[in-house]
Amino acid sequence: MVSLHSYPARSDDLVWRMIDGEVVILTTDGNEIHTLNRVGSVIWELSDGTKSLEEIASLICERFDVSSEEAHADVLEFAEELSLRKILQIAEGI
Repeated sequence: MVSLHSYPARSDDLVWRMIDGEVVILTTDGNEIHTLNRVGSVIWELSDGTKSLEEIASLICERFDVSSEEAHADVLEFAEELSLRKILQIAEGI
């Protein structure tokens, strides 16, 4: 289960590029393309396995001037969706 104490990391089975401030993700088999909006792109870039979702949500608050509740909800929803699609790998913090 994804929680604010989870540490997201991008899957190794993907190719991605930043284009005009938005991330475009292509599965290595070429069957799926995902385009992330600006907030999703920032979450994606921060998902390197070294930051918790709580830390990422705090950074989203700073960059996009949103409430912590909204950032927490958005980050959790994003991580859950991308982990179900095997785009993000989720590790639980200690």
